[in-house]
Amino acid sequence: MSNIKRFYEENAAYFITAVTKDRTRIFEDTRNCKILLVTIEYFKLILDYKLYGFCIMPEHLHLIIHPVGKNDFSYIMKMLKGSFARKFNKINNKEGKIWQKGFYDECVLDSYGLIKKIEYMHNNPVKANLVSSPEEYPYSSYNHYFTTNYKPNLIVEIDRPHT
Repeated sequence: MSNIKRFYEENAAYFITAVTKDRTRIFEDTRNCKILLVTIEYFKLILDYKLYGFCIMPEHLHLIIHPVGKNDFSYIMKMLKGSFARKFNKINNKEGKIWQKGFYDECVLDSYGLIKKIEYMHNNPVKANLVSSPEEYPYSSYNHYFTTNYKPNLIVEIDRPHT
């Protein structure tokens, strides 16, 4: 995956999927989900990107980010994955990689595409039979967009796109 040519479109959002090494289900542990969310929010402030949505599945992560500063999404993902991996390994007294090499990205150029990716991401836990409806899943941005009986995850702030 390291030889993938990345396509960078100025002023675009990107739907990104990062998968754990060997699809290990490390995000079944809520502590790991919280650490990942803190890492995402920290780098959002440091690396200057907008976060339109997220969903942390047991063995992968979906993000929709929009780089607005000097850093492209490849650098942002390198920092997110590396920082989380170091924290995870230190806390769990482990060594080695916890992510598959690289990640998958898809450029999102218009409002329709953005809405479709957000819907796909928010319905992922339902499709995986983790919950019966998207609002029940605590590690997605669904409740940032819709008023439900569940509160949004307050660790991260979502930058609602202007669609």
